[in-house]
Amino acid sequence: MKIIHVITSMSKASGGPSCTTLLTMQGTRALGMEVEILTLQPDLGEEAVSDDPSVRYLPHSGILYKRWGYTKTIPWALTKTEGVDVYHIQGIWMYFSYITARYARKHGQPYVITLHGTLYPEALRHSYLVKKASLLLYQRRQLQQAACIHVTCMKEMEYYHSLGFTNPVAVIPNPIEITEKEIILQEKEKKRVGYLGRLHPVKRVDRLLETWKHLQELGELLILGDGEPDYVAFLKREVKRLQLRNIHFTGWVSGKEKNRLLASLTCLVVPSDFENFGMIVPEALLQEVPVIASTGSPWRDLKTYQCGWWTNNDVNSLATAIREALFLNEEELQAMGERGRQMVLDKYAVDVVSRQMGQLYAWVAGRGDKPEFVYD
Repeated sequence: MKIIHVITSMSKASGGPSCTTLLTMQGTRALGMEVEILTLQPDLGEEAVSDDPSVRYLPHSGILYKRWGYTKTIPWALTKTEGVDVYHIQGIWMYFSYITARYARKHGQPYVITLHGTLYPEALRHSYLVKKASLLLYQRRQLQQAACIHVTCMKEMEYYHSLGFTNPVAVIPNPIEITEKEIILQEKEKKRVGYLGRLHPVKRVDRLLETWKHLQELGELLILGDGEPDYVAFLKREVKRLQLRNIHFTGWVSGKEKNRLLASLTCLVVPSDFENFGMIVPEALLQEVPVIASTGSPWRDLKTYQCGWWTNNDVNSLATAIREALFLNEEELQAMGERGRQMVLDKYAVDVVSRQMGQLYAWVAGRGDKPEFVYD
């Protein structure tokens, strides 16, 4: 089978979608499929996630590129794709997704769309009028005529159906690259709570700071990541206003340094109002670190597999969960961590998720039975 992924950006700055698209390509290619990615060249100063020759970086320019990802090269590139069984569109709203769906429909070829959380109510509130107009003009038809919509959790499917869409939906988690557990000796003796990710208002790191005011005598808090300068400045002002102690901002971290810092934590906290997946959760679990995630995330498995806490993200609920984690003994923390790592290996490893994606492609292309994870 031949699969073409289409995504606006494959730069490291674009975060989770670029990484999961690359892992999906690699995983399905290992199953014997021919897979390519069409995307735009990274902006000046940005770094691509891969130099794999199967990732085709197209040139771009102009004002419309900045707002809509417009480029004259994508229609031309699509005409050069031959023998394609399925087009896989990563994300919506942008020109790349619009023109690919239009091209596939014109040539009678099926396409799948991965939503990447774009239709969550919280996401729709941003640029609401523009998105409402887009749905009316073209986006609704593009979504409804897709052979299948891909989401990463049941809640995302519920939001999709609540908008009146009736086509099939596949619930498949994001693939996770399995990393070795970092060995931490001396640092693990510290009680250390952490946050990892983009610093943005929707992530509610400010609420974690407010929570820390009631816990700061019990250990230290690490804020791992970077983000919008205004929000970062606001967080640092909050530290002073709340007179917080034992808190450190590390800035952007990646690779082995990120894993080393993750492994040094007693627990990781994900205080977001919503997450359609949240890659930081399995990244921490792979380092055998229990996770506290809000019920706005799809991580009920933390509770089911007893490897963390799935709780409300108000200050009292977060404080209760963090306090429980900090007072667990080493044996209890280790057992939770081991259960968490095993859960990721069983459910989210690239080979596991890629087999599911391969079943979806086969069904969409008329070469296989309907998978059990596809819902009408």
